[in-house]
Amino acid sequence: MKTIPVLCAAAVVGLATRAAAIELRTCPPDIHDTPALGVHLSQADVLRMPFPQVVAAGQRLFVTDFNACDGAGRPGTNGGIAPRTPDPLRGPRFTRLSGPDASSCAGCHNQPQAGGAGDFVANVFVLAQNATPVSGTMLNPDFTQTWLERNTLGMFGSGAIELLGREMTHALQEERTQALARARASGTNVTVALVAKGVSFGSLVAHPDGSVDTAGVVGVDPDLVVKPFSRKGMMRSVREFTVNAFNQHHGMQAVERFGAGTDPDGDGVTDELLVGDVTAASIFQEALPVPVEMPPGWNARAVLRGRRLFAQVGCTSCHVPALPLESTIFCDPDPLNPSTGPFATFNDTSQSYCFDLRQTSGLRGNMVAAYTDLKRHVICDASKPQLCNEPTSPLQTSDSMQPVPRDEFLTAKLWDVGNSAPWGHRGDLDTIYAAIVAHGGEAAPVEAAFEGLQAADQSAVVAFLKTLVMPIVPNDPNPQQAGSPPAGPPAGD
Repeated sequence: MKTIPVLCAAAVVGLATRAAAIELRTCPPDIHDTPALGVHLSQADVLRMPFPQVVAAGQRLFVTDFNACDGAGRPGTNGGIAPRTPDPLRGPRFTRLSGPDASSCAGCHNQPQAGGAGDFVANVFVLAQNATPVSGTMLNPDFTQTWLERNTLGMFGSGAIELLGREMTHALQEERTQALARARASGTNVTVALVAKGVSFGSLVAHPDGSVDTAGVVGVDPDLVVKPFSRKGMMRSVREFTVNAFNQHHGMQAVERFGAGTDPDGDGVTDELLVGDVTAASIFQEALPVPVEMPPGWNARAVLRGRRLFAQVGCTSCHVPALPLESTIFCDPDPLNPSTGPFATFNDTSQSYCFDLRQTSGLRGNMVAAYTDLKRHVICDASKPQLCNEPTSPLQTSDSMQPVPRDEFLTAKLWDVGNSAPWGHRGDLDTIYAAIVAHGGEAAPVEAAFEGLQAADQSAVVAFLKTLVMPIVPNDPNPQQAGSPPAGPPAGD
């Protein structure tokens, strides 16, 4: 497998000295310090840069501990950029529930390294960032959740995942288009099964007048856009996810959503993230290596038996071992990124930056071995309530403004399950075994089949899953490693 070539941050700074278009930043007059990210990139800058330098720039953005000089914090607004004054917590830089709640992306995405998953302590509270005034309540008096709590997902292999989502979206929408054409031509209703890469998303009925009945659509929004990102499948692209996260977790607003030359959060800093900045940060994540299956080693017989049993009990009905790509060429941005509204994201394909995932991400052939179907399923019920630990309201809404039921979640990508502890959407399960037996709802028959196995066979399934891991990438720093000198010998040596 090829690794991503990376450059040190000095390479980006060096580029700045050769290209005047790259923006150099300073602090506002009342802050006698320096920005953590002194160099910003336009999209034109990025399009002139070779791939290794784009990855290096994105890596630097990902691990930077942003400060007030960068525009970190959103003192005058909530996460939706709605005014949150009067607010007793207007002054503090961080608020654990409502955000901003982290200095850097890698502050949470750091296991096994930058771009990976996060421990329970890195959990985020979805929709709490929109509370006005900011929220101070994590649990209700009966210890139920006040907000939707989410454990940090790993971003390794995310370029391949996004491409799968794009291709599945195209297939589903093409089936809708053909059904409408047949309905118009025949003058009668046409029912069509919705299938993409062998995954069924129910059916729809096309009417001769051009309308469609989506009551039979399952596992995806009525617009048939597959959304591979977030625990409930809410966002369609890494870029959209990144713009959201910068604002929610760091108080850094991207001009592509919040406007150039404006200061929507009232912190005194404008143009906090340029289009090129977001492109670089997105490409760093999109080009992260795909997770791999490690050699089974001494436990080979158990691992091989576990792989067979994983399929035998039915886990692969949702955790599909691999899905094929029609093309491995990845281009950022996604042309289907929302153009307007609260999820507006850059989508001008005339300014695309493209690369081949086989050359940059270790993708072998065209198969993405992610162990998912990229479909939402009901995975809990009254007898298995662990994964239903969501408040009854508010419901999380996708980028198509569709609320997703509290018991529905996107099929987890298991290709990094071996080193992405803890498990479950809340990260409150500390063994893979516990995560398996917590399944209910649509997964109840499969879970029952697993529990019917002998103990040694259950352990074999877990042993197999532990071989699915995110690889270690050379020169990919953890948050505080960026710019740190190597350690010297211990005193006395």
